[in-house]
Amino acid sequence: MDGKSISVLIPLLTDKPLRESDWLVNRQEEISYLNNITAHLPFGILGVAGETGIGKTTVLNFVKPLQVYVQTVNISLRETMESILYDLLYSLASKLEHDNDVGEVARECKDWITEEVATLKGFSLGFSMLGNTEVKFEKSRAPRFNFFAARERLGLLIEKTVNAKGKFLLIVDELDKEKKEDVLRVIDALKTQLLIENLVVVFSLPFAIYREYVSDRMRWNEAGNLENVFKDIVFLEPLRSLDIKEMLVKRLDRYLDFVEHDVLEVAADFSDGNPRDALWILSKSVYDNVHEDKLRKVHLLNTINKVVKEYISTGVSLTENQKKAVKLLRDYFGPKERILEVFQKNGFKRTTAYSVIEQLIEKRFLIVRDGNYKISGKFKFVDF
Repeated sequence: MDGKSISVLIPLLTDKPLRESDWLVNRQEEISYLNNITAHLPFGILGVAGETGIGKTTVLNFVKPLQVYVQTVNISLRETMESILYDLLYSLASKLEHDNDVGEVARECKDWITEEVATLKGFSLGFSMLGNTEVKFEKSRAPRFNFFAARERLGLLIEKTVNAKGKFLLIVDELDKEKKEDVLRVIDALKTQLLIENLVVVFSLPFAIYREYVSDRMRWNEAGNLENVFKDIVFLEPLRSLDIKEMLVKRLDRYLDFVEHDVLEVAADFSDGNPRDALWILSKSVYDNVHEDKLRKVHLLNTINKVVKEYISTGVSLTENQKKAVKLLRDYFGPKERILEVFQKNGFKRTTAYSVIEQLIEKRFLIVRDGNYKISGKFKFVDF
């Protein structure tokens, strides 16, 4: 290893959405589906959902259906429904302002938004300088978000783009970081402008929306609100442990000699199927041991123990029964009934066993997936 330290691994473990397929792992099915549906759906709103860090932005980066004009915008202003609309209009206008077909309309929209926001900010700065005696009078004259004008301009910009480009796919990222209710309010308010022929819109969504959407779809003969909004929502399942290890091998590539073999196994367990968590804990362990010539299993376990102790010090404590349960289930994967059997064989009363299971789920120590239970990999290596 030519005297190098494990610091050479740090750039390879940086968490960022992928744009090249070299490091992509086990998302081809979802990408293929999204490419097919966005290419053939005449119009409509779609969603991509999953927990934070699971790879929604990466998947969206690979949605490029043939003969479809695609633009992606990121929403960063999410304080209110109005600010989301303003950000959406500004971001789309910025992407289109140099386009030969729609650049003029895009620049007009961008200038309008800039002036509107400057007015609002200018007012708020001026208002803060006023004395208390003037507050009531000035408050009544406060400029407000012009939601309806912004919505009309967004509709006009989209319409012009569709007329000029034909089939238009608009991808709106970053909304998954907001509360379900706020996201739905925004989409519902913009629905009229978004449901036009030859326009398909894909939003990144919080998991809670997907859960409610599935529930709506499966209710027989009942009107569900979400199925009236979304044509479909693609859910990104957590990756398998094998997938996480494959991802890490692809990233580390020619530097694999700097990592002890068991390290990847532990990192995959810790991640619970979330790529971001695997990269984060490995990066943290590298920083903790930056002068070592090899990242060993003991290094990673020490980092995990430190992280968990910091987490528990914030007030997330376990009772003695809960600690005992975690130890008993460290390597368990299976249905709830078998957990009850394990607990009862080890002195738990049945009612206590039920209570402990629910408490561990609530505290995120116990994970339930597809009807099977397992201790989160973040805690299985820790001695409580």
